[in-house]
Amino acid sequence: MKTQSDQSAATTGARPGGSDWLVALAMMAAALALRIPFRSHMAYHWDSALFVLAVKDYNMQLGQPQAPGYFLYVMLGRLVSHFVGDPHASLVWISVVFGSALPALVYLIGTAMFGRWAGATAGLLALTSPQVWFHSCVALTYVVDSFLVCTVVLVLWLAMQRGGEWRDAIVVGALLAVVGGVREQSALALGPLVLFAFWRFKHARAAKLAVAAGVSVGLGFLWFVPMVRMSGGLGTYLEIVRRGAAVNVTGPFLGGILYVRLKNLANMTGFCWNGLVLGGVMLVGAYLYWMFRMTHDQKKAWGNQHAQELAVLAMWIAPMMALGVAIITDEPGQVLGYLPGWFVLTGAVVTSLKRGWCRAATIAAICAINVVAFVAWPPQWDRVFFGMARTAQEIAGHDAQLSRIVATIRESYSPQEAVICHADEYFLYGIRHFQLYLPEYDQYQLAIDLTTLHPPGKPMWCVRDGRLEFVDKLHVEGGKEILLFVPPGEGVDIFAPYFSPATLDSLAKRAVR
Repeated sequence: MKTQSDQSAATTGARPGGSDWLVALAMMAAALALRIPFRSHMAYHWDSALFVLAVKDYNMQLGQPQAPGYFLYVMLGRLVSHFVGDPHASLVWISVVFGSALPALVYLIGTAMFGRWAGATAGLLALTSPQVWFHSCVALTYVVDSFLVCTVVLVLWLAMQRGGEWRDAIVVGALLAVVGGVREQSALALGPLVLFAFWRFKHARAAKLAVAAGVSVGLGFLWFVPMVRMSGGLGTYLEIVRRGAAVNVTGPFLGGILYVRLKNLANMTGFCWNGLVLGGVMLVGAYLYWMFRMTHDQKKAWGNQHAQELAVLAMWIAPMMALGVAIITDEPGQVLGYLPGWFVLTGAVVTSLKRGWCRAATIAAICAINVVAFVAWPPQWDRVFFGMARTAQEIAGHDAQLSRIVATIRESYSPQEAVICHADEYFLYGIRHFQLYLPEYDQYQLAIDLTTLHPPGKPMWCVRDGRLEFVDKLHVEGGKEILLFVPPGEGVDIFAPYFSPATLDSLAKRAVR
């Protein structure tokens, strides 16, 4: 690694100039060209279906959407849907736009902190990262949240560089209110970074922090109050949140608290690895070099030169990762709030390489492997990512599979003949997908959802006329036959807890796979 005297202008952080904004716009244009062809046309995940249903009918008592509410995201989807005409397509286009703007923003953060080489590395990582690319093409909140978090980071960094002005406090407060309205967890996790940044302001730190807090709370009420009203009142809303947290935090097993923590940590590692790929190898290599090859004086010089940058990255990444371990990390997109921080740190590592051609070759190699990992990664190689790879084939394959299943059911059974049964909540092919795409069929989920409020004595989900209801048990009327839906990769035995062996053998003949 190089010391401070060896740094050139291209490897020293500075306020982004006009040329940097042009580079950022070019990155966004390139990202749009890469995202648009791969966007999903069917709700990819259980949560995707919930968001689409919430655009039509926001009702947290029905799990539309799940806690803690994601109110501004859903309302943005509702607004865009007025122009696009399709709720799912609207949410996907939101992901495409924000996911395309994210690399530009990450470039600006890297440039402001460590210089243009770092900015270019970080921006191109965000442009080609399989995690970012994938979530820029599906109807989920994660890439929108990532963009907003990065916006807060950039605003705080620039505010720190000019000493912190009153306008910075107002802007930060407004941004936190928006972040909270899109994904409440991220606003909480940004708290340590906000406190650190305001502590570095030159004058009236406490007063400016109070202004930011006041603006954030005041604007937050503009979305929190209608969200609570649409959810049935504050008591109902808090109970929904409590139930969701109880299931996610403790887990379903004896000793579940420790089990969930370790599982969250393992998931987090795998998801970040899928997002960094060769960038992750660079970070591990840099750490080993720092540990065993650098002298004490070199470590001290590099650390002193980048002390503030590293502190900001730590205050950004560590609290979000800690929250992910403490609550839940079971979906790859949940790392996107802090994954760009690792991109920026990777950029700092690339910047420390002595020769320009080494930096350029490293960036090219990182991008090439990322593109291959997303566009052409063979499914049998997915073990490299612990079965967690997010690829273009995953999106296209799910679209094709779900479309085929929906078409098969419609062609083979009329709504007057069949009742569709789902054994449990399957995230890629669950009852909420079928509620969206087969609303004319009566449907039941036999497993009880512990996060949803239900009337006394009616814990089971039932879909009638496309709307979720609560019933006491499975009702089959009018001579209809039970149609078991078996998701891809599962067997009819998933229904064993709900039917006798003889009944299950009979029903298995009509199972849809």
